Amino acid sequence: MPGPNRTMRQSRIDPDDVWTPGDMIQMDAVVAGCAMVAQADGWVTPDERRRLVDRMRNSPTVAFFGTNDVLTLFEALNLRFERDLDDGEATAEVAVARLRGQPGPSRMLIETACSVAEADGGFDAEERAVILRLCTILGLDPAAFALTAHQGAGR
Repeated sequence: MPGPNRTMRQSRIDPDDVWTPGDMIQMDAVVAGCAMVAQADGWVTPDERRRLVDRMRNSPTVAFFGTNDVLTLFEALNLRFERDLDDGEATAEVAVARLRGQPGPSRMLIETACSVAEADGGFDAEERAVILRLCTILGLDPAAFALTAHQGAGR
């Protein structure tokens, strides 16, 4: 559950309006963004992984692309992070960058990443930094997601 000053994010974007069925670039980008958030502090404990996977199973975005396919890709990318953090980050950033110029899918990726970040009931500084980096990669204004420095305390 979120802390007293935190609210659960409610997506303001209808997934059917922005995702393209069968678009592997979009699916890879969502998985990469979620993996980057999961790895924000440099590792994922078994409990964190369970909570993240549970959150992803209930995500409309993940359901749109197919839960099993997304979770398989998510686990594979997490293994890549575990083997070589720099390689995992570089691979994930390339996948995310492929969405740049697609405003709807880019916004939905950030919404999904924020939801994953809140899976443990919080939104810590490392997760916030990763999501700010995702906004930069995608060319999005973090203020649209309440991620700017003056708004960050509420996250």
